[in-house]
Amino acid sequence: MKSDCESGGAPSRFASVNPYWETFLDELDLDMTGARGDGCYIETADGRVLLDCLAGFGAANLGHAHATLGARFTDALQRTSVNVFPFECAESQLALADRLLALSGRRFQKVFFATTGAEAVESAVKFAMTSTGRSDVVAFRDSFHGLSMFASFMTGNPFWTEALPWKPGNVHHVDAGNFAALEDMLASRKIAAVVFEPVAGSSAAQHWTAETSARLAALCRSTGTKLIADEVYCGLGRAGAWFGIDAIGMSDASKAPDMIVVSKGLTGGLVPLSAVLMNDGDFDAVFGAPGKAKVQGSTFGGNRLAMQCGLIVLDLVESGRLVDNAAAMGALIERRIVDRFGGRLTLHGKGLALSLTPAAQCDINMADVWLGLIDAGVLAMPNSASPDSLRLSPPLIFGVDEVECLMDRLEEALQE
Repeated sequence: MKSDCESGGAPSRFASVNPYWETFLDELDLDMTGARGDGCYIETADGRVLLDCLAGFGAANLGHAHATLGARFTDALQRTSVNVFPFECAESQLALADRLLALSGRRFQKVFFATTGAEAVESAVKFAMTSTGRSDVVAFRDSFHGLSMFASFMTGNPFWTEALPWKPGNVHHVDAGNFAALEDMLASRKIAAVVFEPVAGSSAAQHWTAETSARLAALCRSTGTKLIADEVYCGLGRAGAWFGIDAIGMSDASKAPDMIVVSKGLTGGLVPLSAVLMNDGDFDAVFGAPGKAKVQGSTFGGNRLAMQCGLIVLDLVESGRLVDNAAAMGALIERRIVDRFGGRLTLHGKGLALSLTPAAQCDINMADVWLGLIDAGVLAMPNSASPDSLRLSPPLIFGVDEVECLMDRLEEALQE
């Protein structure tokens, strides 16, 4: 398939970035270049208004153009004369780290800041490898952990790496429910870490339960394996609790993972920021030796603007009781789906980390439903690891009116 710029047609608007993405969007009539956002809604350049049930893959947790966030971030920008400066530990960095540790119930003692979710996931794996002295990692099939080099191979779907001629020999995958296979892998004592998503974002929002997560944690502890919770998608309120592990009943400190990775909702979609919460022992394994005080880092990790943005967003999520709102709206969506579509659709997930799949007995093409929803005025997205499902990750400010709108538009899409 050739883009316009290759076939001699009009120059592509995306020519210097990704004309192939432009072709895809054009073929499905999905090019929304020039769109503007307001709260839970997107207005396209041609005047269409869409209820945003994607929210930048969950990053825009406060919705779009949040006035208080914009005003406070603008103030922080004006007061920041030095943004990236390695010879300090800025007060805002200390404040944000302490805030995250407090939200975790002090189950952890240290925070490592990075930029993207993939970078933080890879950082957590480096901490685990250094702490254990082991080389291998286990992740779960159909998981998603980012698209940097190592994170791509941890992501449990070969689609993301099939074009690469090299593959690492230290990344292993197992089905989430196959504890026998996992136990065999961990028995080798070569596995530094098991990485899991308490509530997945790309595989129909399948989530662990209190029972299965406790079994996972116990197995890791019995073999000296670090357990890393990738909450880039489901953390910081999206799953209806501050952390995804709490949403699935993994609150007991004795069952908690060794590290939690958070990112997307930390800055409301404004600036890149991620964090790894961990214990002193794993932190000291990397930084504690002489001459190693800066052996792991990131140029923009801990920059003042990102720290300030994180503090502002956590303030607004907390003061707006948006974690409780995510739990309540998720429960309302579940009730409405059962009442109106119980024989046709099934809802998976927690809070506002949700996915819709067709009921087993129904012949429903979810790609058609997706496009029908967009035509009806709702923005969602098929899951990459489960394309016959639709991701629903609306802003945490989602309300009853938005839920009812979603249900009405879903009814229209299913009738097409």
